[in-house]
Amino acid sequence: MMESSSGKHLEFSAEEYRTRLRRTQEEMAKHELPVVLLHQPENILYLTGFYTTGYFSYHAVAVPQKGDPVLIVRDMEVPAVRSTSWVTDYTTYADAADPVPVWLDAAKRALEGMGLAGGRVGLDEHSWFLTLERYRMLESLLPAAKLVKEPRIIDHLRLIKSPAEIEYLRGAARVVEAGMQAGIDAIAPGVVERELGAAVFSSAVMAGSGMPLSGIILSGSRTDELHGDYTDRLLERGDTVYFELSGIYQKYWARLMRTAVVGQASAEQQRVAETIIGIQDKAIALMQPGTPASVVDKACREPLIASGLRETYTNRAGYSLGLNYRPSAGEFIREFVPGVNWTLEPGMVFHMLMMGAGMGFSETVLVTENGPERLTTMDRKLFTRG
Repeated sequence: MMESSSGKHLEFSAEEYRTRLRRTQEEMAKHELPVVLLHQPENILYLTGFYTTGYFSYHAVAVPQKGDPVLIVRDMEVPAVRSTSWVTDYTTYADAADPVPVWLDAAKRALEGMGLAGGRVGLDEHSWFLTLERYRMLESLLPAAKLVKEPRIIDHLRLIKSPAEIEYLRGAARVVEAGMQAGIDAIAPGVVERELGAAVFSSAVMAGSGMPLSGIILSGSRTDELHGDYTDRLLERGDTVYFELSGIYQKYWARLMRTAVVGQASAEQQRVAETIIGIQDKAIALMQPGTPASVVDKACREPLIASGLRETYTNRAGYSLGLNYRPSAGEFIREFVPGVNWTLEPGMVFHMLMMGAGMGFSETVLVTENGPERLTTMDRKLFTRG
């Protein structure tokens, strides 16, 4: 985190934020968008630095093709704007009995203040936070405007990480590894899943994790739930324990899957783990700049099905990861699924995951000029404890 001469605590230098704004505005010009009104919290954070956990209330940013952005925020968020954002202009609203018209009136006032309440207004229609109710209210409040879909400009800019972003992701990788190691070390017969959670999250916080604490911890017959939460289930000898954990550092996320066995692993458990890891090693090695994503996807999907560990493989084999906000689990911009037609580029970061027969292993991987680099470097093996 950087403190500016104005006393603001910025996650990045003012120059990096200015570069992001310039690139956004260049793309807006290509698409003939005088202004965009953005609602996705990750994109607001990426462009402005403004951060709050209060995004359950409306907040947005109006970005003109020329000039500086204007934030639209709840009035009680102004101290956070002044502390975390390089943007100095903002429009506020107060809480009200009927909040939606008040929220969107603030957006209207921001656009009017820019002289851009008429003509083409780009909206991030893909955003979780631009609900149908909000969209219709904007239409009624901006009769002179033509609301159009913006082509996910900032989403695509976020795909290529800057050196500063990569360093934050390295920090996130160290955080998730600390939590993972603590969780594995806490495994023993008679321990409850909840105790593993306590070990994981305590260690992650002490290693530097930000909020929200996040993770999947499953054991025994529950491992097929995949997205389940920890419970008071007692670990029994012979159980597999499945972890999918996130490390969060300066709002950037790294993710890691590992599997352990309570007690001695059977020969079949070792075979399953070694099969998954071997397939995954070969697929990650293919993550070179210029490689079609379809090549990597096939290298994950087809051998795993051929191994007999899965009859079908319908989930994604990997997805882009970086700056993140709940409820999103990843960037949802680039994914390894059948039929994709994009190629890998240096600076992209992915969570590469593989699950089968109740086990899962994954890595957070950076694509560099020289090929793939595992940002998560913890041993990838079947762990045994207790």
